[in-house]
Amino acid sequence: MADLGFRENVMGPQPIAQRKPIPQDMLDTVARFLDLLAQGNAAEAAKMTVDSSKEQASALASSVKAGAYADKIIMATARTNDHYWVKAKMTGPGVKPLIAQFRLGPQGGGWIIWEIMNLTDARSAWSK
Repeated sequence: MADLGFRENVMGPQPIAQRKPIPQDMLDTVARFLDLLAQGNAAEAAKMTVDSSKEQASALASSVKAGAYADKIIMATARTNDHYWVKAKMTGPGVKPLIAQFRLGPQGGGWIIWEIMNLTDARSAWSK
């Protein structure tokens, strides 16, 4: 094999960093938000978001019939710096599952929701 030059400039396999644990208080915020959605409590759900997402939170919570969803599950999480993306699914008897994706970020010692997307009727790579 031909010499490629200086070996210190050749990039080889890179080590994979250890996975950063998901903060429990962030998961508690997600659970509280999903509970508020299940209750159809649009006003309280909107309080957990930044101003630009209050309308999305209210619309999502208003579209939910109170008491229709009994179970909730976090389907996926991802992290970008200090912000977490969460994909969650809520199910209940005789009702179409609700799938939502939202982004949370730290603020003032707690967590706040920056973006919300309702993926229930969307067809994309995120809705599978």
